[in-house]
Amino acid sequence: MTSARQEVLWINTLKGGCILLVVLHHSIITTFAPSLQYLSAGIIPAEGWVTFNKYLSPLRMPAFFFVSGLLAASAVSKKSWQEVFTKKFSNILYLYLLWGVIQWLTIHYISTQLIGDRLSTAKNAAYADSPVQFIKLLLLSMTSLWYLYALAGFFLFTKLFHRQKVALVLLAIAANYAAQLNLIPGWGPASVAQNYLYFLLGVFFSERLIAISSLQRQHWLLLAGIALIGVAHHVGGSYKNPFYSLLTIVFGIVLCRFLNQRFNMAWLNWIGRNTLQIYVLHRIFIELLGLSALSLALHYGWFTHVAFSWAWALLMPLTGVAICTSVSLIVWTLLNRGPGRMLFLYPRLLRKQPAEAKSAPLP
Repeated sequence: MTSARQEVLWINTLKGGCILLVVLHHSIITTFAPSLQYLSAGIIPAEGWVTFNKYLSPLRMPAFFFVSGLLAASAVSKKSWQEVFTKKFSNILYLYLLWGVIQWLTIHYISTQLIGDRLSTAKNAAYADSPVQFIKLLLLSMTSLWYLYALAGFFLFTKLFHRQKVALVLLAIAANYAAQLNLIPGWGPASVAQNYLYFLLGVFFSERLIAISSLQRQHWLLLAGIALIGVAHHVGGSYKNPFYSLLTIVFGIVLCRFLNQRFNMAWLNWIGRNTLQIYVLHRIFIELLGLSALSLALHYGWFTHVAFSWAWALLMPLTGVAICTSVSLIVWTLLNRGPGRMLFLYPRLLRKQPAEAKSAPLP
C-alpha cells in the first residue's frame, strides 16, 4: 500500500472510530447508565464502561471536528463562495433541520406512545413536549444533532474571516475555556463553543499536527510539554481540556496509521466514509431498541438473574453499538433511493449531480 493511500485511509479510520464512540456515548447515557441501578451483579465492569465513556470525551468530538476542519480547509481558504456554499453550508443546515424534525417525531412517539417511558432527563429537542419548545431547543443546538449545527456555523464563520486566523484562534480558545468554566448556559451551546478550536486546528494547522504524529525525536519534547499542561489542567479540575484533546488527536492519527499498516481496516474505513448516515439515524434506534430491551428486562425481571446482569454489564454497550450502527446503515441503504435520497442530501445537490454526470467527458 502506498504512503499516499495510507494518508487517506487514516482519515476514514479516525472518522469511523469517532462515530462508533458517538454511538457508544449515546447508548451509555440513554440506556446503559440508567440500568445500573437494576443490576444484581457485574456492577464494577458496568461502572467501568461509564467511566471509560467519560474519559473518552477529549477524543470523541475534538477528533471529529479536527478531521472536519481538515477536509474543509480548501473550501475555506481557496474556493469561492459559489463553489462551496451549497455543499458546505446549505446542505448541512438542511440535514440539521430535516433530521431534527424526524428525530423529534420518531423519538417522541417511541417514548410517549410505543414504550411509554423516557429514561434520559437531558434537555433535548428530541424530547420536546411542544413545537415551540422543539424550535427553541433546535435553535440553541440542544439536540443530538448539534454536530451538524456546529459544522455549518463553523464553516460559515471561518470562511468569512479566514484571513484573520490569529483572531479566530484566540476567539476559539476563549470560547473553549468559557465552556469549561460553565460560563455558557446549556450543554448544546457549550459543546459548540468548546469544539470550534479543533475545527480551526484542522483548517489551519492540520499539516503541522500530522507532521508531529510522525513522532520524530524533536516532537517528543513538545508532546511532553503539552501533556504536562494537560495534567495541570486536570489537577485544576478541567479534564476535558484542549491539551488533552490535542494529544488524543495526534495519537489518534498515530494509531489509525498503525492499524492500516498492520491490519485490513476496510470495514472501519467504510464506516468512516458513511458517518453522516449513522449520525442522523443511530439515535432513533438507540431509543427504540435500547429502551425496548431495558423495558423487557425490567418487565420480566431478567436483572434478578446473575448471569443476565453479568452479560448486560459486560456486553450491552458493544452490542448496542454494533446493532444500532448496523441497523442505521441498513435503513440508509433502503431509504437512499429515488426521492429517499433527499433524506441525506440537499435536493439542489441531487439535481446538480445528474447534470455534472451528463456533462462529464466519457472515459
